[in-house]
This record gives sequence, structure tokens and C-alpha cells, in this order.
Amino acid sequence: MGSLMAVWLWTVAPLAALHLWMAQRSRELLRLQLLLDLLLAAAVGPALVTGADLSPVRCLGGTPPFTEWRWGDATADQPTQSDLVRQIQPWMEETRRQLLAGRLPLVSERIGGGLPLLANGQTGVWAPLNLPVWALGAERGTTVMALWKLELAGLGAFLLLRRRWRLRWPAAAAGATAFAGSAYLMAWLIVPMGWVVALTPWAWWAAAWLLGGRPRPLRVLGVGLLAGWLLGSGLNPETAAIVVGSAGLAGLVLHPARWRRLLAAAAVAGAVAVALAWPTLGAAAASSRATVVRAERPNLARPALSLRLQAVQQALLPMALGHPGRGDWKGSYPYAVAAGGVGGLALGVVAAGRVRRRHRRALWAALASLAVAAVLGYRLPPLDALLVRLPPLDHMTLPRFVVLVPWSLAVWTALAADGSLRGRRLRPVWRAAVVAALLAIGVAAVARGLAAADLALVGLTVAAAALVTALLRRPRLLAPAMAVELGLCALGVNPTAAVADRLPNPPLVERLRDLQAERGGRVIGLNGALPPNLAARYGMPDLRAYDPLRPQPFVDLMATLGDHDPMLGGPLQAAPPRLCGAWSVRFLVSPPGGEAAGWEQVWSDGSGAIWANPHWLPEVRVVGRAHALGEGDGWRLLASEQLDFAREAVVPAGTAPVGAVRHELVSLSSDGPRLRAVASCDGPCLVVAARPWAPGWRAAVDGRPAPLVRANLAGLGVVSPAGEHTVELRYNPWRWWPGRR
Repeated sequence: MGSLMAVWLWTVAPLAALHLWMAQRSRELLRLQLLLDLLLAAAVGPALVTGADLSPVRCLGGTPPFTEWRWGDATADQPTQSDLVRQIQPWMEETRRQLLAGRLPLVSERIGGGLPLLANGQTGVWAPLNLPVWALGAERGTTVMALWKLELAGLGAFLLLRRRWRLRWPAAAAGATAFAGSAYLMAWLIVPMGWVVALTPWAWWAAAWLLGGRPRPLRVLGVGLLAGWLLGSGLNPETAAIVVGSAGLAGLVLHPARWRRLLAAAAVAGAVAVALAWPTLGAAAASSRATVVRAERPNLARPALSLRLQAVQQALLPMALGHPGRGDWKGSYPYAVAAGGVGGLALGVVAAGRVRRRHRRALWAALASLAVAAVLGYRLPPLDALLVRLPPLDHMTLPRFVVLVPWSLAVWTALAADGSLRGRRLRPVWRAAVVAALLAIGVAAVARGLAAADLALVGLTVAAAALVTALLRRPRLLAPAMAVELGLCALGVNPTAAVADRLPNPPLVERLRDLQAERGGRVIGLNGALPPNLAARYGMPDLRAYDPLRPQPFVDLMATLGDHDPMLGGPLQAAPPRLCGAWSVRFLVSPPGGEAAGWEQVWSDGSGAIWANPHWLPEVRVVGRAHALGEGDGWRLLASEQLDFAREAVVPAGTAPVGAVRHELVSLSSDGPRLRAVASCDGPCLVVAARPWAPGWRAAVDGRPAPLVRANLAGLGVVSPAGEHTVELRYNPWRWWPGRR
């Protein structure tokens, strides 16, 4: 009950206060809010009423050691946003833990053996919007934020359309409802990227405010600061760049003669974004993702035509390919990627109403963004072939441009509705064409064998487009009907999870926690057991990481362990105990019946087994011998299991010579991004720290800068002269420069 009350204090209580304020100050805002309430009831209501979380945690059901966990009946099986559980919420909790301890979360001691955390670009450290997570924890905070994302999207769209562009209330409310209830926002509602989607109308409003009226330097500065913050806030840099870029494009279309203001604001935004995101830029430049993109240039290859046609069908008819939560999804890609639909009623309005002359530029702005989405998101030839060769588009995740589709359609819907309400209608042939297209897609959906509930939604979308003329004669019913249509489509898209399933704790995990707490060391999973990042949720440090910005040397290490996914990271297929021990891995989890050669089994049940490493070594140590080799020879030697890592290491060619018979670690202090060790040797020795190399690490000996060595090719090291010396390793993610390692 306490958990439910805490969530209500962050949602129901302020929402009720907002209703009261609107009732006293603005009846038209209150009427809009009642429409948003319908969408909130569909998207977030089930969690608020039952006290459950909005979470796809049941995606772990087929993964050891969660295969025998008994899930509650209230926990839905909807894996679309599984990254929330497997990747994002561990980042959230690590960030929260360090912020509550009064530290800036620069590195994650529990993920990737100490990989950069702030620099991964998706922790939202600079975003106060994540306050619910920091206050309530990842699961409850996610539920709270889902409500306010939807609220923010609807209010922002309405204020732009009604107060800035002066559309009539029914038209502005229809556009706001179409965007707030859009399939894209609903599909991304529970992940941080949802904030960026929700802020799209606010970005457009800021551009219109900047370019309206006389030039004001404070407006330029304010808009530049806000745009730069959004770009560098860590909510989702790629999507933020697309949203801010679309707002700039809209401003250029609306006020082409005032481009200097836009350019000045862009300069401010760029400076702010670079300052905030400099760590992320460094991590991206040194990542395996950048290496793969440079070598393979994957954006040059268009997706198959059948795939793109599926995406177009989904944009026109949201349930054409099925529902992500009913087990009948037929798409060849995850549901959320191309969920660009705004419903049949909105499309019918677009085909029925003629935009007024005074709003033509606003329509052109929306169509310009829609064209960008068509060329880059749906890869419309031939222009896409040129654009994807240009930076930064050559490195971007191009399906992210679909974020512009629902917003562009929502704006078009509002403008067309406003024109229609003033008697400006298009010829009936356009409405007939839209209905015919939706009907054809609906017939194809029937042939796919969708669930009955989804076929009903398909029929609802087609019927809504057909009945739009009748609703336009009763304009006050237009937005409510749209809210009902989109609310029904939103049911079940974001799954609920019982509180008891918030962080499943099967017996194997409980035993592993006890062993790790007693003996220390890191953990790994073999062949998909205990997914990367997840161990951090249980307070255990994991060597692996599920992260798009892993440093290339770290990915080379993972490849030596059988992980062949250089982009995000996949399951380990091998675990040589000496090499794992050199990285301070003490325990391994394997699937049921699995074997781990050279490891000692200490516990097992039907969900998997726990193995101990007899060759475990502490994270920081001093060695007296180093093999200076090239990358290929070095990795082969590391994988050979012929080294005594307590006494020797592999370093890149050109490293200063190391040779000591006596080598001792006298003392050690470690505090996140800082390691301080005192080493005593009778010759030059190497202080080894089993933490991944990343841009921003610096070394010092006795307070003087010293060369940083990639110990064992992926870790950290410093050559210490003969005698007793103090060695320091410090991480500052702002201290890197392109081209330097």
C-alpha cells in the first residue's frame, strides 16, 4: 500500500490539483484535460488502479535463471520494450545509487567491470525530468514518468496549435489528442526516449516563439540553452537531434527571412550540447559501434522493400500487423520501431479538410518534417542514397526519424480540421481514397490471422475514417471520438507487472548474491544465462555490458570470450578461467546442464548452475613481467590460458619495458573514478587495474603525469619505476581529445 500511495502522490495528487487549477483559470484547458484523461486511463490507469508497475519484466521468463520463476497473474507478457529491463533500468538504478551517495555517476562499478556510465548518453543525469526515478526507484519512477510524458505531449501540442497558431478549439484539441494518443508515443512511453517524443511540440513552440515578433537576444539565448540541454541531457541524443532539427526546419519554413535568429540559437545550442555531451562524444568515437559503422557503413543498404511496406501499413493502420501484447505481432521488426500511426479518424480529417491560406506555411512545415521521415525513416529513394553518406546521418539509427511521422500527421490533422470547420472541404474522392487504402490494408490484416480484438481495432480504424464527415458536422465530438479510438488501440501496449515480480529473485540469484557478498569478485553468465547489466540490480558487479557505446578494446575482450555482437553485446560462448580471473571474475552462471571447463561447480538447480573460478585475482595488482605485442598476437596469447596473470600481463607494442622479480602492492584505495595504489618493486613493474580502458582515463606516478598503458590490451595500467611509488588512475570524461588514446 505504501508503494501505491507514493506513486499516487507523484501522479493522482498533482493531476487532481491541475484539474482544479484549470477549472478556475481555463475551461478550454480543462476540456482538453478530460480528453487526455481518457488516454491516461488507457495507458497508465491499469497500473495506477492496481498498484502494479508499467514494466515488461516478464521478458526474462525464458532466460536462465528466471525460467522457473512463478510470475503473477497480473504480470503481462509483452517483450516489445525489453531493453527497459535488460539495459535501461540497471543504468537508472546505478545512476540513482551514486546520486544519492552524493557522487556524479561517472563510471559504473557494477556494469562492464567499470565502464563509463554518464558517457553512455542515455542515463539522463542532466535531466530533472528523471526525478521520479531518483526518488522512487526505476520501476515506480517509470510508471510516474509515463503519465507525465503523455500529459506533457498533449498540453504542448494544444498550446502550440491553439495559443500560438490560433486554431479553433475542436481543431487544436483534435491535433493534441492525435499526437498524445499516437502509437509512437504509446510504444515508447516507458523508456527515457519517450520524454524526447513528448517534448516535440514544445520544441516547435520554442522555435515559433524565437522567430515571432521583433528580435530579442534573451529569446535567442533561452531557446538555445533549452535546445542544447535537450541535445545533451542524456535522454536519447539521436532522437533529440531529430526533434530539435525538425523544430529548426519548421522555423525556417515559417519565417525564412529570420534565419539569422535561428542560426544564433543553433550556435548557443551547439555549444551547450557539446559541453554536456562531450563525454558521450568521446565514448562514441572510441566505441566498437563507430568502428563497425566506419568499416561496414550499414546505412548504405536499404531495408528490403517488403519491410518498408510493412512499416507504411503500420503507420496508416496501427494494428495492421498485430498487437505487441497479444502474441499476434506479424511484423519483421519490433512493434515500436515503426509505430507511426495516429488512427483512422485523424487520417480521415486530413483527407476531408482544406487548410486555410493563413496556415499554409504551418502545413508546409509539417510536410517538410514528414518528407524527412519518408526519405530517412522509410528510405524513400533516390534522395536517401545521397543523404545517408553524409555525417552524421551515416552513423545514425535511421528508423528514429519515424518520430516525425505522428507529429507531422497530428499537425496536419489540426490544420485540416480547422479549415473544415470553416467550410473548407476537399473533394469526396480524397476521403474515399483514404478509406479504400485503409480497407485494403485491413483485408491484408485479416489474412494474417490476427487476434479477434486486433481485428476489431482494424475495423474501428477503417470505420473511423469512413465516418469522419459526420463527425465534422458535430465538431465538439471530433476530439472525444479520436480519444476513444486511440485509447482503445493503446490498451495493453505497455504491460503491467505485479510488485512481487518487480525484481525476480529466484533461488540461484539469491545464492549467487550470498556467495558474491561473502567472497567478492565479479560475475558473468555463459550462453545467455543471467543477462548483462542485470546483475547490477542485485548489487553484484558484472564484467559484461549491454551497451551501444562499449570501447573497442573491451569489445575485443568480449570477442575473445565468444561474444560476436560488436554493436550491443551478445551472450558469452567461452569463459577461460585464467583470463576471466585476470578480470577479477569469481563466479559464473551457466544454463541447466551446462559445463564450464576449469571452473568448480558450487551450486545448481533446475534453473542453472553457479561455478567458482579457482584462478580469481583481485582487481588491482602489480606484475613484474609484460609481453609487448601487437593486437592480434596479444589477444591470441591472452586466450591461450598459458599466462600467470598474477605475475605477468600483455601490453601493446611500444610500451615501456617492465622487469621486476619482487613486486608488491603496498596499499590501495578505490573510489569510483579514482584508484590510488602504492607499489614497491625492485625494477620497473606494471600496476594493473582490471577496469576497461575508455577515453578520459589518466595516469600519474608520484603526482606527475605518466603514460596510460592498456594492460591486458583492454584494461588500465601504469609502469612504476623501481622502488616504492604512488600510482594514480583518474577518470574524467571531459578530458579527451579526438585522435588520442
